[in-house]
Amino acid sequence: MIIAFVQTKGGTGKSTLALTVAYSKTVARSFASTALVEMDEQGTLGKWWSRREQNHVKDKHICFHHISSQDKDEILELIEKLENENDLLILDVPGESVGRFHTRFACAVADLVLIPMRTSTNDEEAFEDNLLPIIRRILELDTESRDVFHIIPSFTHPLSNKSNIYGYFKDIMPDYVHCLKAVFSFGSVFENFSRGGNNLYEYAKLVKPNLKLYEQAKKAIKEVELISREIIKVVSIQE
Repeated sequence: MIIAFVQTKGGTGKSTLALTVAYSKTVARSFASTALVEMDEQGTLGKWWSRREQNHVKDKHICFHHISSQDKDEILELIEKLENENDLLILDVPGESVGRFHTRFACAVADLVLIPMRTSTNDEEAFEDNLLPIIRRILELDTESRDVFHIIPSFTHPLSNKSNIYGYFKDIMPDYVHCLKAVFSFGSVFENFSRGGNNLYEYAKLVKPNLKLYEQAKKAIKEVELISREIIKVVSIQE
């Protein structure tokens, strides 16, 4: 099973989502082993993993790999190897407004493509100009990919009406691009938890003495677990 977090714009929360979903308890219950695969040359997750190794943190069911190659056959060989060794691959795909090589590749090979996107005109236009043509081309070549593409509403306000958010994307998206029934608020917890190579759950334990930070961390965990459950639900329907 391959899940890819894809968006041609940078700074949409792809890396944070890939990381937190990979370490969610929901995913751990559903998949015995997960490979977190960074395809971004910027190496955000690679730096995080290095800090984790420096702190001698051991992960029983998660491994990390960085792929920066631009060679299609080489990447495909690596992905196939990782897929044979793990139950789940989670791809963190770079924001690419030009070229979009890794975006096209991930959209073609993934069983589920998750697209973090805000309810904004700018995001809507960027999606229409950059990502939608790739999706249409894939669907022309493979009609079975029709239910692969799902928006994750991101940068939402905690008090926003979720039904209105889902309705927004239903109205603007073609019927072959769906909306996950969960939102990603990207609050301060998501900006800070990974310092020192921590995952979200480790961060929550560290800040437990601070009631305010701990409550924020618990809310973030609840949000990630809901996103993960919705992902598993979509995957289950596809199977």
